[in-house]
Amino acid sequence: MVIFSIYNKLSWEKSYKNISRIQKLLFKSTFVSNKNKCLVIQKLILSSNSARLLAIRQVTQVSLNKKIPGIDGKVSLSFNERFELNEYLKSNFNSWQPQVLRKVFFFKKDGSLESSQIPTIADRVWQCLISYAIEPVQEARFNPSSFGFRAISSIYDIQKVIFLNICKQSFGTQKRVLLIDLINVFNIFNLDYLVNKLVAPRGIKLGIFRLLNFGFKPRFPLVSINQDPEILASLFANILLDGVENVHSSVRFGSKLLIFLKPLDNESFILNKVKLFLDSVGLCSGSIDLKLFSTIGGFDFLDWHFKVYKSRDFSCTPSFQNYQSFLKRIKYIINNSNYGSVIKANKLFPIIRDWKIYHKFCDMSSAKFSLFFVQKRAFKIFRKESKNDSYSAKSLIKKCFFVMNTTSGNLSDLSISTYAGHVCFWLYFSPFKKSYFCIHCGMKL
Repeated sequence: MVIFSIYNKLSWEKSYKNISRIQKLLFKSTFVSNKNKCLVIQKLILSSNSARLLAIRQVTQVSLNKKIPGIDGKVSLSFNERFELNEYLKSNFNSWQPQVLRKVFFFKKDGSLESSQIPTIADRVWQCLISYAIEPVQEARFNPSSFGFRAISSIYDIQKVIFLNICKQSFGTQKRVLLIDLINVFNIFNLDYLVNKLVAPRGIKLGIFRLLNFGFKPRFPLVSINQDPEILASLFANILLDGVENVHSSVRFGSKLLIFLKPLDNESFILNKVKLFLDSVGLCSGSIDLKLFSTIGGFDFLDWHFKVYKSRDFSCTPSFQNYQSFLKRIKYIINNSNYGSVIKANKLFPIIRDWKIYHKFCDMSSAKFSLFFVQKRAFKIFRKESKNDSYSAKSLIKKCFFVMNTTSGNLSDLSISTYAGHVCFWLYFSPFKKSYFCIHCGMKL
């Protein structure tokens, strides 16, 4: 039993390192298909005191949605309640009985209504705990062409893969692109297929089965995976769609599947293969949206616009819709008379910073992406205030419209996670010589 003095002196950094070390072992064991060892390591993670306390901290203190109540109406836990929840998880994680989900409706950007199933705080903590044991196994089994809502990949990885598929060396001018949106296929899914595809102890599978029977649906959230109250929703959705990338040369980010077509490829035949795959896993194949583009005409994907010119040069810029929505946000702040210049600068800084960081590997050489005229308008409005002179207005402009060096075309792997780097195994071992190799890339180390 964890006593209060130990709980207060607990090192979160040490707990993270312990769980990360065990997850790496689980990741390696899955690569070599050692299922028995995987189950042993999973039970070790689930019974770990560090994992339980980290799960409680993640849900009740770190998560941005920690104040969203479940069916019990609780929005926070006191120190004593967190301690009691830790003891309850310790004895009942293997025979968990989830509570009824609270249904919440909200409007999307296009005005349509969408529902979300909100579990209680205790159920969210249990989901977070079992995700520590399930996620490393599934990360090792997922297709390398799947990038969305995963801890192992960065969003810039998919930008690099698209560049490699439609660049000059790949004869990108001759290719077409088929964009398929699978966001609505999760209205119907095969529950038995999902549970059987999971690698987890029997008690955990039974708890997941009960959770799914309460109406918990796999889906890709509109926000980041770490901010969504349905912790396992995106993981289950990735498990159901895993393998659709093998239908043809493609990449997938969440529910968006991008298929690269050569001149002789038949898009109707490939679409039928995608529908057959969805039917085989019990998903709704009749509710998919698709668009066909030419690489010369250009196409939008993940708020980027990709285009191959007739000279075979590749270009990646912010999409028109993304740029217009960004301008609308910053112009609303600049032209708002309710704010002073200092408050406006503080509000503009995170919006402009996030936009420039997201597009840091894009070609920003165009004049409109330099935001010159927006800066000119902001300077004119800041200068109108009686307390500002030219120097103070310029300093405020420099504060919010900072210049960031972009590296167009130099897309490097920036993913830093538990599973990043080489997965090392002994190739040869003796008292005098040791040799290692990576089972992921085959490189000798």
